[in-house]
Amino acid sequence: MIETPSRLTGREGKTTVLICKFTHPHPGYPGNITVTWKEVRANVMLYSYTNYPSLNSQNVVFENMIHQNTNERYQVLGNPRENDASIIIKQLSLHDNYQQYICLVNLSHYPNETSQSSIQTITVVPAARNDLVPVSGKKGDSATLPCAFNPPEWLSQSVTVLWMKESPDKESTILNQTRFLRAGSHYIDSVTVNEGQRYELIGNLTQGDASIRMRDLWLNDSSDYFCRVHVRIDNQENVTQDVLRLQVDAPATILELSAVRENGTGTVIVCRVVGEPFANITWVDDKGSPVHRGTTVTREPGRHQTLGKLRNPALRGTYSCVAENKHGRDSRQIDFPSTDSNYSNFIVGMLCLIPLIKFLLLLVTGIILFMKIKGSSICLCLFCDLKQE
Repeated sequence: MIETPSRLTGREGKTTVLICKFTHPHPGYPGNITVTWKEVRANVMLYSYTNYPSLNSQNVVFENMIHQNTNERYQVLGNPRENDASIIIKQLSLHDNYQQYICLVNLSHYPNETSQSSIQTITVVPAARNDLVPVSGKKGDSATLPCAFNPPEWLSQSVTVLWMKESPDKESTILNQTRFLRAGSHYIDSVTVNEGQRYELIGNLTQGDASIRMRDLWLNDSSDYFCRVHVRIDNQENVTQDVLRLQVDAPATILELSAVRENGTGTVIVCRVVGEPFANITWVDDKGSPVHRGTTVTREPGRHQTLGKLRNPALRGTYSCVAENKHGRDSRQIDFPSTDSNYSNFIVGMLCLIPLIKFLLLLVTGIILFMKIKGSSICLCLFCDLKQE
């Protein structure tokens, strides 16, 4: 048995998932599973692959062999070993509007049996001007992620809202909430996933609004978010999908300012800054003049950090690291070379030489005394010999 929604709604230019779930075989099935997707009206195979156990590993590892991928528009999403044959359509276009799709699943242990899904039809919503404008928020604040769908009919049994981060697969789910509708305005909510308890469904589902609020934003919350709404009426299911971008900003903040010694390059003053967008770093000497010689800036996107370096400052004194982006400015000072490890090593080295210098002085003094005493003895012996003569 294969389950698919009867209708899908996606937005032009965005990623859309063709959903296909099947109930056979059992999870331990060892044979090959071949999945095929066709467009019904033209009877054209769009995508086909076989999931098979790899023979090159000591452990059982399953891999996919792609047989057909028309225009390279499709990609595996579901795991057939978990009874999920769903795939992704990249860059949905208006030409996909009202296209009809079927999913076929074939098991190598049952070559004469091919399971076929019912037809699912795609409706494509034309792109809007603000589709490419991301939702913005600041670190520590809250942000609202909007998601609209066709309002459920009064006969609807339930509405399930899924939100995923970075990818539309189930492992990326941050919120999974189902509202079971009852007579009148009564309903029952069931929340199976709420990652970190940071998400809240704030939209009015009866009006086609599945928006959520995300609280306590972090910089690594910047990502694509996938909204999927399932409306079930009796044995039919309509699914609406959308994708949006969240951009989390933060003022420039200096995390570290220190002087270190790098092998082969001498002394370096390091200034590490976190912030989004990336901070601009300026070095200023104790006279208030910008320093340009020996400065470098590198960025670390995954950590939202900027690393500024000032190599081998020409003069001793106080240097300032000034970090700034459109949301804030931060600065710190460091004395050079009092924190210079090269200077410190010189002082330590001199202190270590003091005992050696003392030893050498004592040795020289001893030699001189020894020579004087020996010289006196020689003179005395010569005098005694002359007297005897």
